[in-house]
Amino acid sequence: MKRISLIFISLISLSAVGQSTSGENRDLKFDALDLKIIKLADSILSDPSKWNKQDDRECKDDITAGRYSLYCALYKASMDVLGEYIHRRAGMQVVRFTLEKYENGRVKEHRLMDWNNHPDTSFEEVKKVLKEAIETVKKQVH
Repeated sequence: MKRISLIFISLISLSAVGQSTSGENRDLKFDALDLKIIKLADSILSDPSKWNKQDDRECKDDITAGRYSLYCALYKASMDVLGEYIHRRAGMQVVRFTLEKYENGRVKEHRLMDWNNHPDTSFEEVKKVLKEAIETVKKQVH
């Protein structure tokens, strides 16, 4: 029994390497497609009239209306670039991790939705997070 416990503890320790206390891997490996997705999301949110401040994590209505939350702009960009949406793809994660620096208590459960919808979040901040995420990815891709 003691041996099984040690093996179990060792496996847990190994799985935590490169991860935060929340269990997310923060050692991100980007490729050119991640950069393309974030840049496209940034262009989708070209001006404040294109931004949907009331995200519900359902993107069909955003796409139909041509007004996108941060999450849905990333979703649409991912679908356009990859033909699929991968929720924890490195390019998506870097946006989540970047906005954490600016969240100031605005996030309760879903980072992208909660931060997007918070009354204190501005369109300028959304653009700032996207630009910073683009620069982070560029450093690794180029």
